[in-house]
Amino acid sequence: MARSISLQLRGFDNLNRTVRTSQRVYRLSRTLAHWSDWIGNFIDWVEDMDEDKRIVIENLTTRYPGTEQPQLRQINAEVHTGQVVGIIGNSHSGKSTLCRVLAGVIPKMVSAEIEGDWHMFGQRVSDNWPVYNAMNGVVLQNPAGQLSGLADTVADEIAFDLINQGMAEGLIQKRVEEVATQMGLIEQLNLRPESLSGGQSQRLAIATAIAANPAVLIMDDPTSQMDPLGRRQFFQWLAQVKETTVFIVTSEIDDLCEVADVVWVLHEGQMVAQGRPGEVFNHLAADWQIPAPTIQQLAQKMDWHLADGRYPVNYADLKEVRYVHN
Repeated sequence: MARSISLQLRGFDNLNRTVRTSQRVYRLSRTLAHWSDWIGNFIDWVEDMDEDKRIVIENLTTRYPGTEQPQLRQINAEVHTGQVVGIIGNSHSGKSTLCRVLAGVIPKMVSAEIEGDWHMFGQRVSDNWPVYNAMNGVVLQNPAGQLSGLADTVADEIAFDLINQGMAEGLIQKRVEEVATQMGLIEQLNLRPESLSGGQSQRLAIATAIAANPAVLIMDDPTSQMDPLGRRQFFQWLAQVKETTVFIVTSEIDDLCEVADVVWVLHEGQMVAQGRPGEVFNHLAADWQIPAPTIQQLAQKMDWHLADGRYPVNYADLKEVRYVHN
């Protein structure tokens, strides 16, 4: 298929190549939405945000075609805007399915039966899908699959959504540089996306998801291919994120305890625990097969407790408990 794109930050041409995968179609559909079709709903939604700053999931059940048992069963949860929500669980617990539902991939791109509902800022997402679709950012497990496939350089890939939103060229360049700096990709801006390592591809996928400043960011195991330095930089960045509501699936328990406001534990498709990291990790059940954070394991060996009897799970708690015991 002939290439019909030559994007440079100093002069952009039209984008006309066919998108070849469902994830790419998903991303393109977000950026090419007809603003006039949903602007009224968007205004209503923004007005409701001042009154209701919660994201609420009610009795959510999800079943893929051809399966007897649902992948998610009666999920109920509530978070406040701007919180970082860590989603953990063993294999086949329903973590990725929940991310797909939150992102709208189910049922918009992947067929599945859904019962129950979820609301954002007082509005049913299913009633206002175009608005929500334009307000979220998504990073799924396969970073290469969700890139546009249309860009000649990393800079062009980051700029993709911004171009289609009609942003001014100067603002695009500024935003691309900001996001690339946050994701440690400044030196890679002129490289071809397919030349990046696995970890760099994940950082690029995150960069494309946050370029338009989404109100909600959904990430499914976004650091699985990153080296230790890349993971540390990512979680340092995540700790600085404000106002955006973040849902993140990860097995990096120690890092998660440092940044998460809330932790959800899934087991066999059910929400078996939810709360602040210290509350959740101090009450793990053995059959969930989730390891305790390293700091908690150290505190248990030293018999260091917080004032309420819990073991510390992050550095802030550890400093407090060491002060008490010294």
